[in-house]
Amino acid sequence: MNELKLLFATNFSDSCFRAIRAVAQMADAFPLSVTIANVCDSPKSNRRELNSFFAEADHYDSCRRITLTGKPSEAIAAYTREEHFDMIISPGSDRIGIPRPFHQSLRSALLRNGSAPIWTTSRGLEQADFRRPIKTIAVGIDGSDSDLTHLNLAASFAGRIDAKLRLLTVVPPVSEGTLITQAVAPQPLHPSVAIERIEYLLRAWGQVPTVDVALGSPYKELQRMAMRCDADLLFLTEAQSCQGMFFRQISNTVNNSPCAVISIPSSLPARFKWSFQPKRHAHHAVELEPAYA
Repeated sequence: MNELKLLFATNFSDSCFRAIRAVAQMADAFPLSVTIANVCDSPKSNRRELNSFFAEADHYDSCRRITLTGKPSEAIAAYTREEHFDMIISPGSDRIGIPRPFHQSLRSALLRNGSAPIWTTSRGLEQADFRRPIKTIAVGIDGSDSDLTHLNLAASFAGRIDAKLRLLTVVPPVSEGTLITQAVAPQPLHPSVAIERIEYLLRAWGQVPTVDVALGSPYKELQRMAMRCDADLLFLTEAQSCQGMFFRQISNTVNNSPCAVISIPSSLPARFKWSFQPKRHAHHAVELEPAYA
């Protein structure tokens, strides 16, 4: 099966209407199966809006429109556990007024509880160009990464559409705080060491993709690096996509990204793979046969 199965979670906001352009861009690269879902109090609520939203999707390989009831994050997460989806389309909301205290981010809740990667965007989606093909896919790599699921998925995605793969890693500045954390989560503190570590991790790939290194804060540098390499998609882990301990919110890396972001939940099933990947290939921490190699 070569299609890409999308769950488009919509509340009919302006940001959801703008995200239609990105889905159309993916339709140029994949046969799409799209499920458009709206969460409301009653199955009959908003039915007219749901039927008219994203009319172009009716021309894709498959399109259906459903209503879910309950709390949005819980209803969507539960639905993705019942049925396999390659991606949940959940764009960033337009900011209106002052941020509410203790507000629960839908995207961070889906990352914590969902069973599919989350496609999302920064608030600068208006400036994004979704007319051209997806040519460059960037992946944020932490120096302390032990699970490279997001890299494996990005490599398979890039290989499927013949896109370039760029690895982005940030080396923190050396300070007393950095040296203390080395005892808990050791990571490279020099660019050359960071590149050597990535090459060692991916030694079975044969040819390692281009690795870009920057010094500084990952929240700031990843977005700058994605812009410099002209990325069309940026793959991130849940940890890179969220910030805060008690009230998890989407990180500045996502909210200021120059391109769309695909965030990989840490709760993603161990054997998760794209629908276009052959069933015989299990998905492990570092695969030996990524499509990009």
